[in-house]
Amino acid sequence: MVAPVDQGAQKRTERVRAAAEPVSPPGSVTLPSNEAVSLSERHPQLARLILVAVWLYAAALWLLALDQTFNWGIFGPKVPPT
Repeated sequence: MVAPVDQGAQKRTERVRAAAEPVSPPGSVTLPSNEAVSLSERHPQLARLILVAVWLYAAALWLLALDQTFNWGIFGPKVPPT
């Protein structure tokens, strides 16, 4: 006579076998290439925004220096209030 197979035991062994197998990550994994891609090629709008911000900062510093040199009063009164 053949002993009946326990269904619960069979499911447990299937789960253990499935957990023991190595798991591969979903999708393809890309390795970084040897060639470095510049920021302007990856994010052109961000690079343009950074360039504009640097230009505006340099222009403001230049204008502040001229204002202090020639006392134009652009960034404040020429004579402090009394």
